[in-house]
Amino acid sequence: MTYVVTEACIKCKYTDCVEVCPVDCFYEGPNSLVIDPDECIDCTLCVAECPVNAIYAEDDLPEDQRQFTALNAELCKVWKCIVEKKDPPADADEWKEVKDKLHLMEKEFAPGEEERNYPGGSKDGKDEDGLTGMDKLLMR
Repeated sequence: MTYVVTEACIKCKYTDCVEVCPVDCFYEGPNSLVIDPDECIDCTLCVAECPVNAIYAEDDLPEDQRQFTALNAELCKVWKCIVEKKDPPADADEWKEVKDKLHLMEKEFAPGEEERNYPGGSKDGKDEDGLTGMDKLLMR
């Protein structure tokens, strides 16, 4: 089982969950986050940290959010790993209660935007020493 970021994250992109993740399994897109199902260790720490309740255990996903399992698995392969909390978008609070936001999910960055968001970042989730979050956890 893994945890899945759902529709509620779109256009809110609070990153409180990132800060508590022991294996760095969150990936950031232009206006949402996803979880890498291969990196997630099912620790549940992120669930309580999400101010919009966007994170669910895969087995507990509401029926209308099931497509996010595949979206998380797909997008974590192209977005970059995020390991530190960032400020949410300026209008994040305005999107908290909005439903049916899937059509607003941006899967690709505008030209040049990715570089501004990820100076020195790594698309494969490895740090400057070539280690993933799981590698670091296993070394503890």
